[in-house]
Amino acid sequence: MHSTQNRQIRNPGPRGQSIAKQGRRSGADSAEERKLHKLLGRHVPEHEIQANITGKTPKLR
Repeated sequence: MHSTQNRQIRNPGPRGQSIAKQGRRSGADSAEERKLHKLLGRHVPEHEIQANITGKTPKLR
């Protein structure tokens, strides 16, 4: 019996963004980050984070 080489290559896509890092950039508080972490996981694509984060209330003068 001949040994055959496995020629399959695992080519992963780009790694998702950290929720904590993206939450700090968008101004989310720690409770919001915990909610997103529970909902989505630790590393997710940036568009998923943006779709699920609640917007920061604008400062009115």
